Order: sequence, then structure tokens, then C-alpha cells
Amino acid sequence: MQTILMIIPYFGKWPLWFDAYLLSVSANPTIQWLCPTDCEIPKNHPSNITFLPTTLSELNQQVNRIVETEVPLNPRKLCDLKPAYAEIFVEQVQGYDFWGISDMDVIWGDIRKFMTEDLLNAYDIISSRKENISGHFNLFRNTEQVNSLYKKLPNYKGLFEVPQFKWTDEVVLSNYIKSNPEFKMLKLKVFWPAILCNQERGIDSHQEYHLDKWLWKDGKMLELKNGEPIKEVMYLHFINWKRTMKYSEVNYTNRPEEFYISYNGMHYKPHSSINKVVNSIKNLLFGYRVKEYRRIKKKKMNSLIKRVKRKIRN
Repeated sequence: MQTILMIIPYFGKWPLWFDAYLLSVSANPTIQWLCPTDCEIPKNHPSNITFLPTTLSELNQQVNRIVETEVPLNPRKLCDLKPAYAEIFVEQVQGYDFWGISDMDVIWGDIRKFMTEDLLNAYDIISSRKENISGHFNLFRNTEQVNSLYKKLPNYKGLFEVPQFKWTDEVVLSNYIKSNPEFKMLKLKVFWPAILCNQERGIDSHQEYHLDKWLWKDGKMLELKNGEPIKEVMYLHFINWKRTMKYSEVNYTNRPEEFYISYNGMHYKPHSSINKVVNSIKNLLFGYRVKEYRRIKKKKMNSLIKRVKRKIRN
């Protein structure tokens, strides 16, 4: 079996859904996680996640030495460094067939169901997004050629040297793979034909439209309709609606077999019919479609006003 190490540095304070995250990690025992962190290490955690105690300052020194430039490191800036993780954490990735980048705002489903042996044997770079590198799940074959790929990105040191996030992981690397002739000469095989998580744009990114739409059950992430599974995804990415999540009932030590994920929290029991009706009314008045309609209407009005002003000046 091809071995995989997911690398996810995390600094600050564990998110409120952290226990649910750990539960989903434990349901994927054939995959390992590495988490460099300054957070308090939980007493109870899955055996397949290794916490590497460090500080942002200590990690910054290591990063500067590896990438050979001065990086103004902050938690957000870590995303720019994702393509360099294999070299930054060179000791930890030794012996693995693949290393991966990820985020903490996810709940994992059955990863191996999607990352099959045939797929891992056939490709060098595997993304969960369609025709784009994915910051929340992307695998890279653990070879010198792939691990040093970030050094081929145009002006990669310049991208690393500024404090602003430059989307090196998802945008810059994706564009390099798609359009740079140099990459084609490397003959690396890339897999990114479909979205393997929940849809990333539109209504589904704004979970105020849904209560009890997602169910984690026995290690699988299921999309529900009228309480029944209609689709299984590799993982659920919170995207824009993590800011609306206010609570989580999930406790890792209790090892529940299932829990629901709604826009406002993680819970064991589904909402009542009354709650769902009230939520529907709320979204009819203030939901994503309404906000988008108002935003587009305002944009068109502002554009019209600008055109009228130009004509008046002329």
C-alpha cells in the first residue's frame, strides 16, 4: 500500500470542531498526519497524527534556511509555503510514498476510497479540485523532482518574501502546471478531473441554506437530501461558512459513530421540522440568493451611474 503523510501546521487556538476533526482522522488509520503547532497537545488523540511542538518563530528560522530567503511568516503565509513542505519537513517525510497539503477546516471522509492504489500508482500530483491545485487536499509523490518543483515557479522567492498571501499553492502552482512549457518537459502526471469534496462555489459554499445536509457516519462523509444519503465525498470543506459555526457537540473521547454538520454547528440529532421551516424563511429573506441578487443589482446600478456620469462630462 502506498504510504501518505498529510502535513498541516497550525498555530494559535484549536478550532471549536477540533474533536470532530480528530475523529475523522482516526477513521483513516492507513494515512498519517503531521501537525507542527504551538497549541496545547490533546491528551487523547489518534495514533496516526503526530504533533510537532514548535513556535512560529522557530519554524520561521527553519523555513528561511530551507528556502534560502527571509519569509515574514504568519499563519496565513504558511499557505504560500505549502509547495515547499517536503523540503521544510524533510526528516518527517522520509520513507513516505506521498506527502500532502491540507487545511484544518475540513472533516474527513473515507480517503482511501477515493485515493485508490491504481490512482496513486499512476500519478505524481493528485488534487481534489478540478483542474487546480487544492490547498485543502493535494498529494505529491515524494521524489526530489516533485519536492523541489516550487523552485521552478517564477520569482518564487519574491512571492515568499512579502507578508501578503500570494496564493502560491493554488493559483501560482496551478498556472505553472497548466501553461509553463518547462513543466511539460518534466513529464509528471497530474490528476485533477473532478471535485472530490463538496462543491466550492455558489449555494453550497453558504450553508445557511442547509440544516442537517451533511452526515459523518462510520468514517464516511455523506450528503443528505430529506434525511437520506445521495452522495459520498472524500471530505467536507467548510469554505465560507466556518465563520457561522458556533458550536460542536462532538467529543473525540466519546468516539461517536455519527454526527450531523449544519451551517451553525455539529450535532448528534437532526433539527426538527419547525427549525427547518424557520431556517427556510430566514434564508428566503436574508439568504445567499437574496444577498447575491442585491449585490449584482447594486453592481449594475453603480456601473450605470458611472456610464451616465461619463456621458454628462463628455
